[in-house]
Amino acid sequence: SAASVAQSETILSWEAGVKSELFERRVRLNGAVYTYTIDDPQFTAIGGTGNSNRLINAKKGEAYGLELDSEFVITPNFVVTAGYSYAHTEIKDKTLAVAVCAACTITDPLNASGQALVNGNPFPNAPKYTFDFTARYAYPVSSGELFAFTDWKVQGYTNLFLYQSKEFYTKGDFEGGLKLGYANKEGGWEVAAFARNITNESNIKGAIDFNNLTAFVNEPRVIGVSIDARF
Repeated sequence: SAASVAQSETILSWEAGVKSELFERRVRLNGAVYTYTIDDPQFTAIGGTGNSNRLINAKKGEAYGLELDSEFVITPNFVVTAGYSYAHTEIKDKTLAVAVCAACTITDPLNASGQALVNGNPFPNAPKYTFDFTARYAYPVSSGELFAFTDWKVQGYTNLFLYQSKEFYTKGDFEGGLKLGYANKEGGWEVAAFARNITNESNIKGAIDFNNLTAFVNEPRVIGVSIDARF
């Protein structure tokens, strides 16, 4: 088919926040709230029984949310960080309709052509919330330090397409990692054993909705050894 064309989008955003360092810089707390409105937001309408990919405009999009991040130096050798974000996004267009999947259960109202009316839906691939956490502990030795590091991330409800269905979304996905090693600070090198996705989660990253219920997921558990050197 002919190439799809969309208008330019314009955005008006407002944000207010605070940054702080407390207890002799052993605690860092930052936070912000925001809101924005997009006129003519651009979206990609993917899939449907015609297996199409179109660039389209909605009349308007709105969003608001907050972001928080923190760092805690519990001891000089033990540091913990945590972050949280929340986002409410919404498509504002009472007439915008898109093609739907052939094998899933649509929860949006349909127009006379069988397309989904997406007014009020969240932006696609926009998590409702995310939470991340890291911790690092180091044990000094004469030539450097032995260390342990772990990081975790949780992702809330995320709609995968412009339309909503009972199948094409994710909720509560999480993934964690672990690293154990030795760092020689003077020499600028590090050797460590690591594991990614240590609980071997299958988190959905995207989907194909042409004529089946196909999803593609993250990497499985990976275990290995890393060597880093800085010159």
